[in-house]
Amino acid sequence: MIRRTLLFPLTSLGLFGVLVLLLAGSNLYTFHRLTDESPIAELQFRKTGVEQYEATIAYGDFCHPEKFLLHGDQWRLDARFLKWQPWANLLGFDSMYRIERLGGRYLDVQDENAGPHLSYQLYEDDGIDLPAILHGYGGRFSPVDTLYGSSVYELMQEGFLYRVYRAQSGLLVRSSAQVDSSHSGGGLTIEISKACGERPGWFSRLPGMLASWF
Repeated sequence: MIRRTLLFPLTSLGLFGVLVLLLAGSNLYTFHRLTDESPIAELQFRKTGVEQYEATIAYGDFCHPEKFLLHGDQWRLDARFLKWQPWANLLGFDSMYRIERLGGRYLDVQDENAGPHLSYQLYEDDGIDLPAILHGYGGRFSPVDTLYGSSVYELMQEGFLYRVYRAQSGLLVRSSAQVDSSHSGGGLTIEISKACGERPGWFSRLPGMLASWF
C-alpha cells in the first residue's frame, strides 16, 4: 500500500514533467517558425535619366525577370500578408503572402507631390479574394489571425542587388554590392539563391494548395 501511495504522485509528477517539456518544445517550435525568412524578390536598377530608372525584378519562381520604368529616388514593393493563429503555425502553416505592387518614391515630400509617378500591379486579379473571405469569417475557431499589407522601400542605386525577404511579421530588404557584371555584356544580372523553378517539398506547399493564388 505504501509503495502504491508513493508511486501515484511520482507518476503524476512524471506526466506533468512530460507535459511541460511538450509545451516548451511547442513554444520553441513556434518561435523558430515566426523568425524564419525566405527571399521572395530580387531587384536591380539602371539609371536612364534624372530621377528615372529601369528596374529589373525577379520574383515568384525567379525564372522570368521583368523590367519596369520607375520615377523617383527610391523603389517600393508592396505585399499582402495572411497571418495564421499560433495553433495553425504549429500545424505547419506559415504566413502567406502575395506580392502586389512595385512603384517609385521620392526622398523629398515636395517632389513626391509634384513629380511623375509610375506603379505596376504584379499579380493577376482572378476576382476571388480568398484571404478576405477567410479573414471575414472571424469565428472563434478561425485559423486566421490578421490580414494586412506590408511594404519596403530603398534607394535605387546602380551596381547593387536588393533582395526582399518575407518573415512572419512582414517584409524586409537587404542590399549587396555587385562585384562585376562585365560577363553579361553590360546587362543586368539577377543572382538567384536557389535553382530556377525549384519546387519545395509537398509539406511546404500544403498551405499554398489551400490558396493557390498566393
